[in-house]
Amino acid sequence: HAFLRHVARTRVLGHVVDLGARDPEYDFGVIREELRLHDAELLEKPTLVIANKLDLPGADERLADFRDARKADGLLTVAVSARDGVGLDGLIEALGQLLPDAAGLARPGEPAGVVVHRFEATDEGFVVDKAPDGFRVRGRRIERLAAQTDFAREESAERFQRDMARMGVEKELVRAGVETGDTVHIGTAELEWDGLPWA
Repeated sequence: HAFLRHVARTRVLGHVVDLGARDPEYDFGVIREELRLHDAELLEKPTLVIANKLDLPGADERLADFRDARKADGLLTVAVSARDGVGLDGLIEALGQLLPDAAGLARPGEPAGVVVHRFEATDEGFVVDKAPDGFRVRGRRIERLAAQTDFAREESAERFQRDMARMGVEKELVRAGVETGDTVHIGTAELEWDGLPWA
């Protein structure tokens, strides 16, 4: 339990619970019990519960019961899909509300200034921007997939297109106003939108 010693130094606890698990309620209980056994005061820290894998089948149903139980505990639950980037803005906002002011973060004898490490939505999700030369899709995972794709090979290009459709890039581009003939930039790749859904 060496990691629990580090937890004691945190100002806010974030519990990530897998909605795809057979019993998220049980998993959450195990986490809380480990904290209680190590140091019951940890349970008094500001806490945010992050219900991940909202994209999986049946996650909505599990989320409703799980969120109700956490509300009864007095804990806020934020649902996200780290894979698709869904709910990340709400997660950032919720964490910001739980964090004390900078002055309150300092321990006695420590400077009041703090460094805040911000989570970027593009780490796991993606962002679509309209640009003068077309549209740009930014995101670590998407750009990595594009860099690994050999677009000269039909099979490789089709696999990339399926990945993009599954991640929701197609829908977001349409929502952003992409039209036939527009250029879509993903990393160093330049793709021409043909007006048909990627599949």
